[in-house]
Amino acid sequence: MEPEELHEDRFEILEVWRRPLRADDSASVRVLARLEAGLMGPDEYAVGITTRPDAHLAPLLDEADLFTGLSFAEAHWVAAVLASAAEQTDEAETLLFNLRVPTELTWRDVELASEVIEPSGRRSAPLIPWTNEGVDTPSRFAIATYTFEDCGHQAVELLRQDSDAAPFWVQEAGVGHLLARDARSLTRLLFGAGSIEEAHELIQSGQDNLAKHGEGDEEDILPD
Repeated sequence: MEPEELHEDRFEILEVWRRPLRADDSASVRVLARLEAGLMGPDEYAVGITTRPDAHLAPLLDEADLFTGLSFAEAHWVAAVLASAAEQTDEAETLLFNLRVPTELTWRDVELASEVIEPSGRRSAPLIPWTNEGVDTPSRFAIATYTFEDCGHQAVELLRQDSDAAPFWVQEAGVGHLLARDARSLTRLLFGAGSIEEAHELIQSGQDNLAKHGEGDEEDILPD
């Protein structure tokens, strides 16, 4: 047996929690656990939406995307939010990948979480609080920055936290795969934005102008 096959055999994926959506019995929210051979228990959890009744028998046969890199508590909180807040499959999938999970889990009246986790399991740099000036709203906002380990590029997101959904954050808008310099510039511009409309315009500009480079284009973007 090849070494790669031995490595793959070290892990087992199990479904440990499932609940049907409220208005769509054909779809369910589920929590998966990843177990590594020799460990006392799962080392990582994931949350997803499945439409396969038999998915628990072979979880990896379901090709639906997952929110990965979660702890036991984080995964079950995310699953509970989806099961209670989403009624249809597309609504649950949208909410799943817009959620950002705080790394410090406390329920009501929490302080601004220092970091959040995005769906691929990446943890952000410390959040930057952002104020929507002149607008009385029950929501609060923060700016999150993530670094992609495979390429070193960064993503910048504007997050929203509603008073009735604390401590979870929801992605308001964002730009992915930026050079670090561009990510820092966009973060500074967002921090200085005076309204949510201006913030959205800055992010749209970032999507249109900053995220166009591909692999190996750094030399073309950086100034001489």
